[in-house]
Amino acid sequence: MINNKIVNYVNSLCNGLNISDYIGIIVYGSYVGERNNTLSDLDVMIIKSNYDTQDCGSLMINGVRVEYFIQDIKRLYELIKKEIENNDPSHLTKFATCEILFDTDGKTKEFIDYARTLYNTKIATSFGDDDKFSIFSINNRIEDLESLINDDSFYAVYYMALERIRTLYAKINGIIDLPLMKIEKIYKDSEFAKKYISSPMHKLPDEEFIEQYLKCLKLDDRNVMLGNIKNLYSYSFHQLDFNPNNFCLKYTRKPPFKV
Repeated sequence: MINNKIVNYVNSLCNGLNISDYIGIIVYGSYVGERNNTLSDLDVMIIKSNYDTQDCGSLMINGVRVEYFIQDIKRLYELIKKEIENNDPSHLTKFATCEILFDTDGKTKEFIDYARTLYNTKIATSFGDDDKFSIFSINNRIEDLESLINDDSFYAVYYMALERIRTLYAKINGIIDLPLMKIEKIYKDSEFAKKYISSPMHKLPDEEFIEQYLKCLKLDDRNVMLGNIKNLYSYSFHQLDFNPNNFCLKYTRKPPFKV
């Protein structure tokens, strides 16, 4: 909920930045969803028309860190159009849960309505050659972990493989991707998840995946961690008609392509 305290923070921000030629201002994040605590930032986007650059920064205002973005509205339209297609809805999530603080000519509301329509679009399931190559790559990383069991680089490779499993599982199954920094709380706290996702169109992974993923987050004996990530990998892709140890892909497009 927008309250006078938030309005005062935003007014102080605009005064501090000497900004007055905006067409809209939105606030989003934990302050809007009433999930804020003493460590929370206030997230603000200042929307302009015909603005050539895109700026970001933060200011401390009365003990609260206010993080801000300054964006051109046409660029925002371009930014969000492909987010559902790419299953990278980081901006759409902000707009779906934001509140409009200022809207000088109705264009900000028009944009937010459009963004929310996109956000509430069901994500299509997909499984193509790029996904097969990603599984092949994850499989190789897990095999690498066995040889790195006593190496300092074990944890870096482990968490890289873990997040590639999570994001690829989401893409293949038409599940909205979620930010890494919030994923554990979203998986553990159903009420927080509802507020954060804010759309009945988007679902979390099934309980078995979540349970196995959370096991993988525990810093345990490395052999236990290796067993956990193998179990998650097997569960995530076992229903696919694909064997990463026996396949060949012929790429017809020119490099470079994602590895």
